[in-house]
Amino acid sequence: MILYGAGDHALGLWEICQLQGIPVEGFFDDGPGPFTLPQEKHLGPYDASVMPDVPLLIAITDNTIRRNLSLRVKHPIAEALVHPRAYVSSSARLAPGVVVLAGAVVHSRAEIGPHTIINSGAVVEHFARIGAYCHLSPGAIAACRSGIGDSCFIGAGAIVVPYTEVGEGCIVGAGSLVLRSLPPFTRAWGHPAHPQEQKPNL
Repeated sequence: MILYGAGDHALGLWEICQLQGIPVEGFFDDGPGPFTLPQEKHLGPYDASVMPDVPLLIAITDNTIRRNLSLRVKHPIAEALVHPRAYVSSSARLAPGVVVLAGAVVHSRAEIGPHTIINSGAVVEHFARIGAYCHLSPGAIAACRSGIGDSCFIGAGAIVVPYTEVGEGCIVGAGSLVLRSLPPFTRAWGHPAHPQEQKPNL
């Protein structure tokens, strides 16, 4: 495997690979460093000609950056990477590029879209659907048969209740309780969560 990115998140994925016995050939990073990964493993900025047949995993937490990079990389995308102390049901479907971190739970018939992060202790209940390029922060819960659209950020400890839909591009604040469906590109927080007015740039 090759990792794309070398920050804090990448270190976590590096360690999962070690626990799972998955060899990491090196990492791409387009910046100057410093890196959390061993310098001798740095393959330089992304280069499609370097080990082109080795599966690659994008190790960056920002949803927008992860999406943009996924559209330009030419390497095959690695299958889902799951921490050995996470639980993933045998009937759940995890797309390529997904990462599931320690203590997370993905229950029966849940679906996780490409390049999504299910962070430490997050829970995706049965039949929940999580889109591509999402990030469920530590302790977040997507309850049964809820739906979360592409490129959503669900803050730490937030709860999306059963049968609730969170539209594409939404940001849900940490500790929020989403009781009603949110339209696309909404910022919402609170207990219960309320959409927030967008302030114009001055």
